[in-house]
Amino acid sequence: MIRLSPDLDAAALARAFEAGGKRLHVPGVLATDSADAVADVLEAETRWKTTVAAGGAFLELPLNGRVAEDPTKQSWLDEAAVDGSSPLTQYIFDTRRLTADRELGTSAGDAADHVLDFLNSEAFIAFARAVTGDDRIDLADAQASRYRPGHVLTAHNDVSPGKNRLYGYVLNFSRHWRADWGGNLVFYGDDGHIQHGWAPAFNALNLFVVPTRHAVTQVASFAAKDRLSIVGWLRSNTKIGPQARSETRSY
Repeated sequence: MIRLSPDLDAAALARAFEAGGKRLHVPGVLATDSADAVADVLEAETRWKTTVAAGGAFLELPLNGRVAEDPTKQSWLDEAAVDGSSPLTQYIFDTRRLTADRELGTSAGDAADHVLDFLNSEAFIAFARAVTGDDRIDLADAQASRYRPGHVLTAHNDVSPGKNRLYGYVLNFSRHWRADWGGNLVFYGDDGHIQHGWAPAFNALNLFVVPTRHAVTQVASFAAKDRLSIVGWLRSNTKIGPQARSETRSY
């Protein structure tokens, strides 16, 4: 069972969320045993898929550990590269789609899958509403992500018409991460400069309003670990008003 830390002060977090421009970093968000259980699963996971929208290539391939499950397609992954001259949103990272697997009946039933149940529990929805002050939050979707050296997600705003996304979130499960390994969540201002950013921190929640222009910086070639997280959006069952133009696919 995944549980929130009993030490959280929702009222104080709500004040910090508002003062931070509707962005918030919450360290120690889960009970310690819950965070450790999820991290153990993600570190041992082999059923990832690499998803790519970069350099004109669009693909998603199952992996066997860190290589293509179908060896004849390994070259597709080896050749995937971001086009640095393109203004389009691009990405390369590994994913395990928790919501989609649940809908397809292929969930593993492990601690990572239990996070999806936790995010849609009365306790977490009430916590999210209290922190954001937004009673429109009804549900959450989720995918686990693994960023290996070279993986990246360029600037985007998370808008996806019809998905009713209210807030993006990142639950971090990278133990002993160093900021100079990259994989940092950064937020851009209207002038193109980085306004704010957070390095991956174990058992921390990052929360921000949609739309917000942000990116995950490339994981360095010398990173000693993989960046592990569970990410997604807090959504409404009711259609929300018009948002800014979508810049990314529904991932």
